[in-house]
Amino acid sequence: MQMNAFQTIAQRLFLIGLLCSSGPAVFSQATAPPDPIQSYLQPLVDNHTLAGAVTLVATRDHTAYLEPVGFRDLATKTPMRADDLFWIASVSKPITATALMMLVDEGKVNLDDPVEKYLPEFRGQMVYRTRPAPSQTAPARTEPSELVPADHPILVREILSHTSGLPFRSAAQPGALDLLPLKDAVRSYAAEPLLFQPFTDYSYSNEGLNTAARIIEVVSGMPYEQFMQQRLFDPLGMSDTTFWPSAEQTGRIATTYRLSKQNGLLEATHIDQLT
Repeated sequence: MQMNAFQTIAQRLFLIGLLCSSGPAVFSQATAPPDPIQSYLQPLVDNHTLAGAVTLVATRDHTAYLEPVGFRDLATKTPMRADDLFWIASVSKPITATALMMLVDEGKVNLDDPVEKYLPEFRGQMVYRTRPAPSQTAPARTEPSELVPADHPILVREILSHTSGLPFRSAAQPGALDLLPLKDAVRSYAAEPLLFQPFTDYSYSNEGLNTAARIIEVVSGMPYEQFMQQRLFDPLGMSDTTFWPSAEQTGRIATTYRLSKQNGLLEATHIDQLT
């Protein structure tokens, strides 16, 4: 989901299996046992596969392991710290799904309900007669002859499972940033044809999870970000997960890297959502 960037302490690398020994080991009292997680990650930093990482292993009761490795910024050789923050982008999708499922558990939403029960603008949706070529946005213009009625209204479970037929992003907002208010953005989705008949195919869709977020607003009676803060982030102690990082938090954001196609080395990547 790309409403706005979330930031959080890196908890994405759970190498718990590395803590399991393949057999008994004996260490002298003068020699500390090697750290298997660091032993795995440090070579990835050394060979430029990874700039840096923060590894957290936890039980439901306490944090068993929390260690950084590598660099937050390669250009300045700034070491990674355990409290550095990371842009997590579409990891917001399972967080949104979790929030919606809380409403399901409370009996306020049913997974088999049509989306139009909560968002009437989705009534009477049409579908492309022939699915458009793969792209991140639906075609901007569509002739009526190219459309057929949907076999059934898209269901809540279909927007959660990327099987609704909603495109990746709206033709009304083709850029990376989500500049429209959530209510207006979701209205633009409802005005678009579906890529395929609901539940007949799969297509990764930001629109689907944004629509789920809008259902949260309608059912809960509060803005999506407020619901997330009060019902999910605060109870779980997710103090650094936010749509709008403060100046202090921004200073802790690790640089995002990707592998260069030219030389295979890590290169810094500009993230629109962080500007």
